Amino acid sequence: MSSSIRPDGVPAKPGFGLRRALRALLVACTFAYPLALFGLCLAFYFVGESWWLTAAGLYVPRVLYAVPLPILALALWVTGLRRYFWTQLIAAFLLIVPLMGFGLPSLSRPRAGAPTLRVLSFNVNSAFGGARAIVDAVVAASPDVVLMQETPPGNGQLVAALRAHFPYVENSTQFVVASRGRIVSRTEPDRLPLYGRERSPRFMRYSIETPLGVLAVYSVHPISPRGVMHVRQFRAALHQLRTGELFAGDPEADVQGNAALRALQIQTAAREAAAEPGPVVIAGDTNLPGLSAIFRKELARFADGFRAASWGFGYTYPSHHPFLRLDRILVSDKLRFVSFRVDCPGVSDHLCVVADIQAHP
Repeated sequence: MSSSIRPDGVPAKPGFGLRRALRALLVACTFAYPLALFGLCLAFYFVGESWWLTAAGLYVPRVLYAVPLPILALALWVTGLRRYFWTQLIAAFLLIVPLMGFGLPSLSRPRAGAPTLRVLSFNVNSAFGGARAIVDAVVAASPDVVLMQETPPGNGQLVAALRAHFPYVENSTQFVVASRGRIVSRTEPDRLPLYGRERSPRFMRYSIETPLGVLAVYSVHPISPRGVMHVRQFRAALHQLRTGELFAGDPEADVQGNAALRALQIQTAAREAAAEPGPVVIAGDTNLPGLSAIFRKELARFADGFRAASWGFGYTYPSHHPFLRLDRILVSDKLRFVSFRVDCPGVSDHLCVVADIQAHP
């Protein structure tokens, strides 16, 4: 019977070799985990919607990527390998900041005496929460301009409720706009050709008189990925993954086709907005989560209200347990944000976003 010898010449106790191997494996995992998170950030940011797996992964609750963190940290503590804790600190940073989208507190401040415009954007989920409740939540935020997406067909009750508080209200397809200043014009863009079909652009352009002058305002709501992922409610995803329903049909073609249409819709709105001679506001349910490559390519030229004037995670969907920041307000370089917040709980599956905007001095 042979016995293993430790480097100091003392015979090793039974199991010493196994413990040593397990410790080596643990150390390898502590380095592999933050490297995997870093690779995931790069894949989302640079590949994103152009590959169906990363496109689908963008919409997964990012907190799931934190599952190994407490396990590895506890294992390092129990085994006495605490000198490797720094690897898990790096992992925690990658999880919280780039992957989960935590924003640091902003130093943005309003200029005293300067005109301010308050814009509210809200995906109202076909007004299932009730037109009166939705409008009450909106009015409580005291906005000057309200942009609604996914309004119900006809929009009669919603429009009537808004007209009790705003002198100018217009609706078209799924979009409603309400304003304290005159709506000078409304433009519904032409349909977009994709894969031999004419598709809805899913945005509207308005010219609106405001305390900051006449602004070009874009209300956007590109196509959602939920249908092609067979997930009408994200909480059903685990069940559909277990049963295989999540992969029904041709998920690769479905997800890529859906992402291509969303990219075209956002690209069209963003490029029209960038060509505007005056100041621009873009608001709506972008259906683009954090690290989206489409957002980076098409919308990064505009200032993001959350990044410029808020902090935390800023999640807006789903409203009861939010884990995605889909709803945004963006502005061109002639405008600046002085405040931004998430609001309107309990009346839609989205939360609304509210921003105070001033002109650049």
